Amino acid sequence: MSRGRLIVPETNFPPGVALLPEDFAERLVAVKERTGLPWERMAVSMGVDPRQLWRWRQGVSPGGGAMLSLVRFATRVPEGLSELLGEELIVVRPERRR
Repeated sequence: MSRGRLIVPETNFPPGVALLPEDFAERLVAVKERTGLPWERMAVSMGVDPRQLWRWRQGVSPGGGAMLSLVRFATRVPEGLSELLGEELIVVRPERRR
């Protein structure tokens, strides 16, 4: 059995650095609009301080834990993760056992 090779594109940024889309603030607004929630309620739903959402809208990048909260939140919003990342994505969730 042969093993496939992982092909990693060459990048010019150090390990651990993720680049957000240039229009991340607009994407965040679009996710918020899909929810119909005010900013403060969205922050509470994500488990982050409302001031953090304001900072993100001003161009500050979310840290690791906050980004995880944002991604988890976006997966619960219809088309939210696709909207946030600007890519067509399908979120697959396992069936719940009863």
